[in-house]
Amino acid sequence: MKPTGSIHNLGLSLCIGAAGLTVAACNTTKATVDTTVNFFSSTSPNQLFTADGMVRTEQKINLFAGVAYENLRQEAAAGGGQYVQALASLYDIPADKHGEFGLVLQRNYADLFAVGLEDDSRAHLKMVNVLNRELVAASLLR
Repeated sequence: MKPTGSIHNLGLSLCIGAAGLTVAACNTTKATVDTTVNFFSSTSPNQLFTADGMVRTEQKINLFAGVAYENLRQEAAAGGGQYVQALASLYDIPADKHGEFGLVLQRNYADLFAVGLEDDSRAHLKMVNVLNRELVAASLLR
């Protein structure tokens, strides 16, 4: 059975639309891909894994911060959100302290997110260093 003209046109339109979305998605994820590539190219295997083969907690935090940097930036300004909660969980902050964790990000927003990943491929690592210091000061991290 041969497809009718309208079904054929609909299928063609869907394919063109999907291709357009794919191209648009590539543009929005370049910073994320670059960050991931830079992370793995600048991390030696001994720094990445524990003796039993698990990814070190600090490396999980660094990688998450790089991949979710722009989402974290938006949510930190608001003092919370799903990415902020996920980061708090990676830091092993108890659930009842996630609100306080969000406030630390919000209060220190200017220092944490001084530059974007487009301007500095290590911005996420600088953000983590500042956050570590502020979490110790707030007695949320030992």
